Amino acid sequence: MVRLPTDPDLGWHIRNGEDILKYGVPQGDLYSHTMFGYPWISHEWLTDVFLYLSEQYLGFILLGVIFAVIATASYLIAASTTKARLEIIVLTALTAGVIAMPFSGIRVQVITWLGLALVSFLLWRWYEEPKKYSLYYLIPLMLIWVNLHGGFLIGLIFVGVFFVLALIKYWLVQYKKINLIGRVLSIGQIKHVFFVLLLMLAVTFINPYTWRVYDEIIRTIFNDFVKDRIVEWLPVSLTSPLSKNLLIYTGWLMMLLPWTWRKIDPLKLGVIAIFFAFSLLSWRNLPFFPLIALPVLVEMIQNVFPQGFVTYLRQGWLLLGVGALIFYIGQLRVGELTPYMQSAEAFQSYGKYPYQAIQYIKEHKLSGNLYNEYNWGGFLVWQLPEKKVFIDGRMAVWGDPEDNVFRDYLAVSNNTSRTVNILDKYNVDLALVFDDGKAKDFFMESDVWQEIFADDIAKLFERAPTVSLQEEV
Repeated sequence: MVRLPTDPDLGWHIRNGEDILKYGVPQGDLYSHTMFGYPWISHEWLTDVFLYLSEQYLGFILLGVIFAVIATASYLIAASTTKARLEIIVLTALTAGVIAMPFSGIRVQVITWLGLALVSFLLWRWYEEPKKYSLYYLIPLMLIWVNLHGGFLIGLIFVGVFFVLALIKYWLVQYKKINLIGRVLSIGQIKHVFFVLLLMLAVTFINPYTWRVYDEIIRTIFNDFVKDRIVEWLPVSLTSPLSKNLLIYTGWLMMLLPWTWRKIDPLKLGVIAIFFAFSLLSWRNLPFFPLIALPVLVEMIQNVFPQGFVTYLRQGWLLLGVGALIFYIGQLRVGELTPYMQSAEAFQSYGKYPYQAIQYIKEHKLSGNLYNEYNWGGFLVWQLPEKKVFIDGRMAVWGDPEDNVFRDYLAVSNNTSRTVNILDKYNVDLALVFDDGKAKDFFMESDVWQEIFADDIAKLFERAPTVSLQEEV
């Protein structure tokens, strides 16, 4: 799962980590000229510090390995929830991990995969063998998670879903006299789950922003305009090539179900069914389903192959060979990536970021407010600290939902009739745009904008200082 560091938000995470060590956790935006001072909630503040220190002292190669280990460990932990033979756990976890591969890399979202895996492990292990205090481990886990990534909410959702389904199962068995497979929690144990859930919720307020940590999360969830225009928030399309592995994985579950459904706890099946639907809501959620389904998949395979794969294959050399092959491919992967992960300049070639254009701005000490592409904002925050950006990945849901900088950015990037007024509104004097984007056409055709730098990735335009933007109308 070692991948090139191409996440558009990585740059501002690194810069934020550096600034936190210098000035403390931010209470407002420091990086844009369009919304400077806006009450920004830095959910990932602790992870950002880690990213900055790692980039400074370890470099992107080792940082990529660390995040690959975190991603792999997440799926191995989830698979280990069910007690089964080692080869079943490992091979099943690797299979599920293939679905997450396109979404892995040096991305803060990977922290949430680990958090969810740990919640799954602790909750299901307690469910099988309830011990009075073991469930309380979820509370410090949530306390750490809320300061690492905004995805902590998925942990609360998971425990909440478990609580509701456990209560339904109790009602069906006690009052409807329906025989169901698996443990039926007592009403006291169900209350215990609810009490722990309340404590988990309570500790999420222990962070630099207290209750405001939920503000931006809620605004994102209910902002359909943004979710319809940012790729990772779009609903999962089962016709997309990225869905192929998900369909194969789900098909595997469905094939095993006829042979094993009488032995699988319906509470577990209910949880994975709910998370399957939840994962389809956006590409960002897609890795959750295979992770949540792993305990059930491992249990199914263990039921079908109680002696494990090795017995059926007669020799253990095949498993050893698979392990050696994975190690060999991993070495090749790291070897291929190493030349591209040495410096920020490498982002120009593999990440399609405007490194050379940034050097031009620095060398010529260009002044004035900058307009930039959304996906380049984070890189600019990191590599061009002397100049504030127009927009970056933090800002899509900031401000009034009907009138904000993200809507203004889209109007310019699509070369609409509002472009001139928007550039005037923010006093823009420089524009750094995609070489093949629609915004480029506006600046190319304008009499008051001059192209001062160009390569096959970016074009940089400067407005003549004596000309008012309104004169273009």
